[in-house]
Amino acid sequence: MLNIGYCLSQRKQKRLHWPKFIKYCKENHSIILHELNITQPIKLEVQLDGILQKVADELFNEDQLSQKRLSNFLNFVRENPETVVIEDIEKLNVFRSRDDLNETIKPKVEEIENAFLPPSIVASSCSEAEELISTHETVSYPVICKPVSAGGLSKTHEIYIIGNNKGLKSLDNFPYLITPYYNHSQTIYKIFINGDSYVCVPRYSLRNLDPNELSGFKTAKLGKGIQIPENIKPNKTIQLLDNLKGIELKVICEKVKTALGVEILGVDVIRCDKDQRLAIVDINYFPGFRGVQSFYEDLAILLKARIQTKKQSNTLIEK
Repeated sequence: MLNIGYCLSQRKQKRLHWPKFIKYCKENHSIILHELNITQPIKLEVQLDGILQKVADELFNEDQLSQKRLSNFLNFVRENPETVVIEDIEKLNVFRSRDDLNETIKPKVEEIENAFLPPSIVASSCSEAEELISTHETVSYPVICKPVSAGGLSKTHEIYIIGNNKGLKSLDNFPYLITPYYNHSQTIYKIFINGDSYVCVPRYSLRNLDPNELSGFKTAKLGKGIQIPENIKPNKTIQLLDNLKGIELKVICEKVKTALGVEILGVDVIRCDKDQRLAIVDINYFPGFRGVQSFYEDLAILLKARIQTKKQSNTLIEK
């Protein structure tokens, strides 16, 4: 029997139907899950073999309450050095910044045939964005603008599609990471990585943009709870593409995992219409795994494998 603690927001637990996972683990894998209350110093009567965590809100927010909760969690981890933490907090710091994240994975992505990271610029003001776009060799309208900060307030999840200089005036959360918008037949590949398991779920994305219409296309705003504007809404009468090859999928997963040292990931990929190359456009730690039927089994297997690896390592050290 394994005892594993978990530290997930109520929102995350709801999305993952967590009570079902708790029951599944107990009945099928002899795993007992224990919730960690980080609103106060953590006290448990059982010794944990592992901890599964997503303390992103606490890690990315700098308010006093978030920092106190993070401190309680880190103190517990320090007091229990033999407990496996999935994933280590230190490895998640890179997810604070989209620019840092890109720089971290770039060397490994460059090893992937037919895949790339979109070129990017970072602008701290509207005027700087206008100047950089006008002089950059490969970043030109239309562009996607994402806040460099990848966590914290809801504004960090607001994304803008900008068609011209006038559209830049819509930006209000600088600095922004700015990349080209690639036409991709309105299909995005949501790749879910869970240890050695990876699943690709094609979904509708945003429609192709005609260069001839950019003069009248100023801006479109996307984000959680924001309805997709009509000018970029996909035409769902057109069938989704499903042309991501198995070998392409495997290589992307292995390279990204190696670069980040993290095994629970979501990777968003599009296939550019112009040259059929694959663009890696977003990476998230511990995504929602919507549409992944094997999520419970894959996660349970990962937890057991990581704990077993730790125990074997300790045995070798003792010898």
